[in-house]
Amino acid sequence: MTDIIEPIRHDMPLSSDELRNRISKLANGLYIPVFANYWRLISPTASFEENLYKLLSEQQQISFEKRVSRRLRTAGFPYVKTINMFHMSKERLPNLNFDEVRELATCKFIDEKSDICAVGPAGHGKTHLALAIGYEAVRRGYSVKFRRACDLINEMSEAKSEKHMTEYSRMMIRCSLLIIDEITYLNYDEASANMLYQVIGARYETGSTFYTSNLKFSEWPKHIGNDVLTNAIVTRIAHNSVILDMNGPKAWRLEHARSRRANTAFDAIADVDDITDK
Repeated sequence: MTDIIEPIRHDMPLSSDELRNRISKLANGLYIPVFANYWRLISPTASFEENLYKLLSEQQQISFEKRVSRRLRTAGFPYVKTINMFHMSKERLPNLNFDEVRELATCKFIDEKSDICAVGPAGHGKTHLALAIGYEAVRRGYSVKFRRACDLINEMSEAKSEKHMTEYSRMMIRCSLLIIDEITYLNYDEASANMLYQVIGARYETGSTFYTSNLKFSEWPKHIGNDVLTNAIVTRIAHNSVILDMNGPKAWRLEHARSRRANTAFDAIADVDDITDK
């Protein structure tokens, strides 16, 4: 319980330390920590309005970052990636239009209810880019959910068995941006394929979805199995998506591992190319 601060009596003025202590208690009780330490930020040469503006600006920024952090946890992000952290190199990703990537990072595609599908082999930054654009969306106030395809199917199966499938589906369908990562990394049985289509079909042209896949569309049937469902899923994704071709000669993760070899004792990394080429 927050302590009640007694009002200041004009006939019993407080010392500076006592007043500062009361202000700190009030500020913390109101959850505005910047004001609890106001003396560290204000300038004796600035006007009252300038100092107040500085305190309010600092508090606004702290509150904003806390909201973003909370939304990221709610979204299910495994970690934070940003556009600035994404290595835009034509040598590594010769087919990717980086101007288009920067435009997508403005999140206008969400208002347009368009989709994105990043296609390329493992280690080329598809998940990084999806998380980075998702991060930008969170900062702009959009509701975002991130799920690996296998986790999405498992969670839907659990929701179905526990009889709250409608509630779970509504959460995934109504968010502004849904990121479905690694959509073709697993083989789907008919029940799983139907669950996947349920989400994709419901979001088609009503909400934005970011898909990542290691396979081009023509190879999806061997993972989804059912030709009719595969055609329905691929048609909806391809029709409304910006396709990002993230194929390239070198995987970033392997290059990054090589760059650290000189400073680590893990010489076994040198065999990675031989393993992945087999």
